Amino acid sequence: MLPTHNNGEQAPVYSQEQQQQANAAADELFDEYYQFAVEQSPVLRSRLGISGQFEWDDISPEASEQQVAFYQNLRSRLHAIDEEALSADHQASYRTLLSDLEFNLLMVPFEHHQYAFSQMGGWHTLVVDVLINNHPISSVPEARDYISRMEAVPALFKRWSENIRSAEEDGIIPPAFVYPAVESSIEAIISGIPFDNGPDASPLWADFNNKLDQLNLYPSSRKLLERKARSALLQDVLPAYRNILALVREQKQRAPQHQAALNLTDGLRYYQLLLAHYTNSQFDADHIHQLGLAEVTRIQQAIIALMPALGYQPADSHGQNQLPAFFQWMEERSYRFPDDQQGRDEFLGYQKNKVRQMAERLPYFFTRLPVSPIVVKAVEDYRQSNAPIAFYEAPSMDGTRPGIYYVNPARMNDLPRYRLAALAFHEALPGHHMQIALTQENEQLPDFRRNLGYSAFSEGWALYAEKLAAEMGAYESAEEEYGRLIMELWRAMRLVLDTGLHAKGWSREQAISFRLENTPFSRADSEAAVNRYLVMPGQATSYKMGELRILSIRQQVKDILGSRFDLADFHSAILSQGALPLDVLQEWMIRWAKQQKRAASVAATAKPIIKESTTATKTDSTEVTTASVMTTE
Repeated sequence: MLPTHNNGEQAPVYSQEQQQQANAAADELFDEYYQFAVEQSPVLRSRLGISGQFEWDDISPEASEQQVAFYQNLRSRLHAIDEEALSADHQASYRTLLSDLEFNLLMVPFEHHQYAFSQMGGWHTLVVDVLINNHPISSVPEARDYISRMEAVPALFKRWSENIRSAEEDGIIPPAFVYPAVESSIEAIISGIPFDNGPDASPLWADFNNKLDQLNLYPSSRKLLERKARSALLQDVLPAYRNILALVREQKQRAPQHQAALNLTDGLRYYQLLLAHYTNSQFDADHIHQLGLAEVTRIQQAIIALMPALGYQPADSHGQNQLPAFFQWMEERSYRFPDDQQGRDEFLGYQKNKVRQMAERLPYFFTRLPVSPIVVKAVEDYRQSNAPIAFYEAPSMDGTRPGIYYVNPARMNDLPRYRLAALAFHEALPGHHMQIALTQENEQLPDFRRNLGYSAFSEGWALYAEKLAAEMGAYESAEEEYGRLIMELWRAMRLVLDTGLHAKGWSREQAISFRLENTPFSRADSEAAVNRYLVMPGQATSYKMGELRILSIRQQVKDILGSRFDLADFHSAILSQGALPLDVLQEWMIRWAKQQKRAASVAATAKPIIKESTTATKTDSTEVTTASVMTTE
């Protein structure tokens, strides 16, 4: 019988030669896309661990036009390939690349809508981040490259300034609340030795000298490099940062007090494109808003059910009206780390311990573990004021730089201790590090897929990982389970607030008030959260929407496999393909489940099943893999 499509039409049949030709043509385009991205971005090359970088990205309009032309050409050539002639894995890559190209081209008319800087960062912080975290100095030539990059900052910032002014000509400047944080960040970067008389070294000067310490240079050679670095900092970096600071302060005078996507030109269309991209769905803002309200209610009910275990007895049977009082009660009795060096050490140690304990559980829930280690580090002083309480930075592709789970001592009391377990499971293990490191290490994937991110999948997986940690028995108390629910409530709330702000005309104060009424978060935390949603339209919806889709895929796979469903196999399968658009992921996982079922049926008819102890097998693997999964410093 000839194969048919789902609609009943007969599917074309391809010869082996036709399939090979189609796969080879697709591979060529996949590689071309990746090589273009790497060639166009020295910053990306640094992120990937490719040495020899001495310049910055070209952010000129001419470079953008070249990129658009390349995308258009590549899209046309992709369409010329018969998708149905491709293998299943090639189809997944084909659809992933096509999705990425389509989004980038759809966003061309909105090139200025994404703010050139915000309280979340910009080129002013990216320059420092790349030099400190992605530019090693293991030789004198790499030290010279570092200096060359500092000398190139004025040209980069000149072009950046032109882009900022061009965006303002189109009526797009960031809202007023952005500017104080940006000013503070710039001032921190150009404070300290050699910019002033101390007492501490500036971030770049400290980093450069710390890296030189590892080279064991002759004193004369070191002094020469130090002199050139000092000159670059004073003659190039300092004037460039002062100029951009002056522009920021000038533009601040014209900044709107409130601005959401719908306030921008064609803003609702812009926002819907972002929603489609960040949720990998075609749901409109109203649907996502209503889903968010339903999720908020569901999670609040789970919190009410947990109240007795936490020692709190609600006054009424439903407990809904008791939530504000309960939230306050929990916050007042919850432990926060002392604001001193001992407290900061305890904060860092707590996070390390949670990651270490989780690493020991992984072999029971995954059949493959990453080789790249993960380290837990404190956020550097220069970016503590603008960095979140915790975040993850991926390892380098060459394996020389581990995955890093950053925790911010300056923000350690933003959250009580009981919420930090879920945070560690989200950012480190089994969250971002499992997903990203396994993807980077998977040489069966095209290079572009090993480095491409889809927020709905990556953030959806990380939120799923928080819930998975409960199945793994990783929450050690009712308080930590409550913390997980609060963290989930936080992400559900984002569906309501993001769509409210950008599509329904909510004011900033309206969004802050709704969050205060329905969560235990403080006003300061709520203001910071709403400010983030305002400058990053749509992104905050990816967490909960992605998690819900992954849970749905898990249930579909379980329905197909029935009693043969194995959670560890499912996890390793869903992470084996990297970050895919969720519709592509769903199709791939359903195909995988059906293949597993067919293989099991064939094996069952061929010989009796002798089921060995999976616990013993997976326990054995702990000794081999756990050490490489987990290190801390």
